[in-house]
Amino acid sequence: MNGMRVVLVFALSIGALVIYFIDSSNPIESCQNFYKDFTLQIDMAFNVFFLLYFGLRFIAANDKLWFWLEVNSVVDFFTVPPVFVSVYLNRSWLGLRFLRALRLIQFSEILQFLNILKTSNSIKLVNLCSIFISTWLTAAGFIHLVENSGDPWENFQNNQALTYWECVYLLMVTMSTVGYGDVYAKTTLGRLFMVFFILGGLAMFASYVPEIIELIGNRKKYGGSYSAVSGRKQCLRATCQKLLLSSLIGRNTAELIIQPEAE
Repeated sequence: MNGMRVVLVFALSIGALVIYFIDSSNPIESCQNFYKDFTLQIDMAFNVFFLLYFGLRFIAANDKLWFWLEVNSVVDFFTVPPVFVSVYLNRSWLGLRFLRALRLIQFSEILQFLNILKTSNSIKLVNLCSIFISTWLTAAGFIHLVENSGDPWENFQNNQALTYWECVYLLMVTMSTVGYGDVYAKTTLGRLFMVFFILGGLAMFASYVPEIIELIGNRKKYGGSYSAVSGRKQCLRATCQKLLLSSLIGRNTAELIIQPEAE
């Protein structure tokens, strides 16, 4: 029952993230009528559930102080209240709703509960990919917010219109150290964030991507099924010797050593 509840919360969080992707095509702040905005109604229903679940988790938590520092608690704290404020003021604001992407970190746990992931390599692969994608999408959401809003000490006059997916593209070329320069941060907040993100994002890109590629390309050399074959024991012994030597000194050299003995 506990696992099903976690799966339900994860599914609703992904639904809220999809709604954020849809709303990100609109201005950062706009006037919205709750009774006419279908996506706002769905998002409101999701966040009512998140609020109730947040209260239940707080009551059940043994360490109340540490509870506020958990990732899920931080996500709920910065994403649930703005939705209720938007409904009350009839104004929609994207705010920090991009933090819902942090829920993707739990993707490997969800797949394990559903018995989809069973091997250690597959669990590690999905875990690496989920952390990488979650960090990528979350950072893109922050850049999207500050670039479309502008710097507060400049009276929000130095903003630029960037779509969320342009920010995703910007973060990817930044992590890969390509940096084409066609999309760049214009605000001071955006540039400061990019400086710190380059340090952390570059380290993540350099460590995670090679490991992900290695896990994807990892195959057992002698994996598969085997069947007994009748024959002389000498042939079987020679075959085993050849396999062992080929893994140690190379296939061609092993054939030269084994062939005279087998004959």
